[in-house]
Amino acid sequence: MRPGSRSQTAVHDRLRPHDLALFVVALALVVALPWMLMSAGSEPVEYRDQRTGSETTVPAWAGVLWFVIPFLVWPAMKAWNLIRKPAAATLGPGGIRLYREVGGLYARDNGKKVNLGWDEVQRIVLWRKRTRWLWLIPGWTAQVGVEKPDDWYEVSRREPTEQERKSRGHRKDGSPIRLGAMLNARSIRLGPVAFKHLAEAVATYAPQVEIVDERVHGKREVIRPSRATGRS
Repeated sequence: MRPGSRSQTAVHDRLRPHDLALFVVALALVVALPWMLMSAGSEPVEYRDQRTGSETTVPAWAGVLWFVIPFLVWPAMKAWNLIRKPAAATLGPGGIRLYREVGGLYARDNGKKVNLGWDEVQRIVLWRKRTRWLWLIPGWTAQVGVEKPDDWYEVSRREPTEQERKSRGHRKDGSPIRLGAMLNARSIRLGPVAFKHLAEAVATYAPQVEIVDERVHGKREVIRPSRATGRS
């Protein structure tokens, strides 16, 4: 966490474990690429465009590049944005701003997803959103969201039932049923390490705001800045 200006603090997301694995694979591919190009050789190879029926002749090594480069561009874009460190959140005496992540690339949309004064914030929540990788594999992403004092549990109800409070289920948008339906609309993707720094900033600017870790069902934890969690 570093100051965004004299009067505010910027919080940046950190490298996610699965992206570390992606970078390792990409690095291995870069190391192996010269050997792959030499093994392919420079013999001419014909490629046929299935849509137009036209044929193109290129060296065999060019075909290797054609398939390898797309696998390197994605991690390269992620790495570039990690180096740039775009602010995922900015906090100051006047309030909190959260910025939506763009395409899972650590880049952030300049348009503020959340822009609230501290008098509009009841609590800040770290939670897990249920997702599906490649539309098939179940997974979870860490989210940080803001709840307002006038939030209702659902559009038509202010409070959840006892059964809903104890539910392990999720809504269609991936948010836990035990949490309010409005939370997802005011949440961004942000990891637990960055959340620790955000909690420290909240304690500085708005100590009255509750900071809660709701990632694990039945293990709700109110965070104190001196012991802000890094649990993943």
